[in-house]
Amino acid sequence: MKAILIILGIMVISLNLQAVTSKKEYQKSFDKGDIKEVVISNQYGQIEVEQKEADQITVSASIAVTAKSGSKADELMEYIDVKDVVNGAFLNLETTIGKDMTFKQLLSGVEIAINYKVIIPKGIKLRLINKEGNVFVDNFSGDLIVDIKSGNFQGGSLKEGELQINQSDGSLRITDVDKLNGQFKGCDIKIDNANEIKISPDNCTGTLESVTRLNISSRGGEWKLGQIESMNGNAGSTKFEIQDIGDELKMDMKYGEINVRNIHFNFSAVEVKGSYTKVGLTFMDGAGYNLELRYNKALKRMDLPRSLKLTEQPASEKNVIVKTGFVGDKKYNGKVLVDIRSGNLYIQ
Repeated sequence: MKAILIILGIMVISLNLQAVTSKKEYQKSFDKGDIKEVVISNQYGQIEVEQKEADQITVSASIAVTAKSGSKADELMEYIDVKDVVNGAFLNLETTIGKDMTFKQLLSGVEIAINYKVIIPKGIKLRLINKEGNVFVDNFSGDLIVDIKSGNFQGGSLKEGELQINQSDGSLRITDVDKLNGQFKGCDIKIDNANEIKISPDNCTGTLESVTRLNISSRGGEWKLGQIESMNGNAGSTKFEIQDIGDELKMDMKYGEINVRNIHFNFSAVEVKGSYTKVGLTFMDGAGYNLELRYNKALKRMDLPRSLKLTEQPASEKNVIVKTGFVGDKKYNGKVLVDIRSGNLYIQ
């Protein structure tokens, strides 16, 4: 058995040694002039962006094709090119691959790497489209649109504009962003600091450390949230662990879990509606709020503070129990509504 493995290893090494890489470069500069937006479309490689105070847009692309022979690599390289078109206020750059390239690639076991480096002046809108590759944007001021399939996004400080992103099957890492509007599928998301986030994740995991305003519409997945000032949205089959809510929480949940470890004493509103949902709310000492509970007899478990005194109210819905009361310090006037059916409720 060992002899067979050794022979196979030698064969793999031999094949790798025989592989040959063909390379070519694209490099071009464009006067900023009247250009207001740049669009770059790529596949099988990464896009790296640097923003500067400059009068020119500089684009370089490194293209490499690895095949079993030099002639084959050179032949396939002829099918790959970078095309650029300036049309009024728009500059479009696109990686083009011949129509029968996919067939040849699958047939020959070819490896392709097409990597862009872009230097763009401030004040120009940028759109990046990439498939099977990563996108790196260090610091960027202005509007940025990103569409990634099977790739990762890494951003530094993204300010004075909006990041619009559509991403599937990859990871997202951002240090700081003013405004983010995104749709994600099968992604792992981590954002350190954000002012405003609006996202629709599908089966994603996420960590948001600090967000002023968060709007989320989630299906599946798990989220760990840190310091959140305001949060609203809806979720199905999603688990939220939230460290801190400063002002407002409004969520509509189904088949999921939401646990808030700390709600500030001077919050304005908490409204959680859920079915088949586990809800946990912990309020800071000294908080004061009007509490309204709505639940049905199918509620599996409800744990409330022993000191909590609620009055049952008439209910307009059949088999629904409504209880109200004031909790805590009367100098505060927060509002809490928990409407839960067939789940668990914990308040402390």
